[in-house]
Amino acid sequence: MARLELRKNARFPGVPGPVVVVVMDGVGIGAGDDGDAVALARTPNLDRLRTGWGGAVETVLKAHGPAVGLPSDDDMGNSEV
Repeated sequence: MARLELRKNARFPGVPGPVVVVVMDGVGIGAGDDGDAVALARTPNLDRLRTGWGGAVETVLKAHGPAVGLPSDDDMGNSEV
């Protein structure tokens, strides 16, 4: 079984104040092809958040399969399925 854990980001030293975690349902890392609405959209604020601090503050989380307690990677974890 794969080991699923969050590791410390060596490229980002942290911040002295509060931290905000934003989970955007329906927005994910896609193929970037003609059917990928997020990749095709103009997203300057998301782009700035993703590339700020040299890209060190972004991480990709799995929201399907064993990462969310489902039997296999073939099982989607989203409630809209």
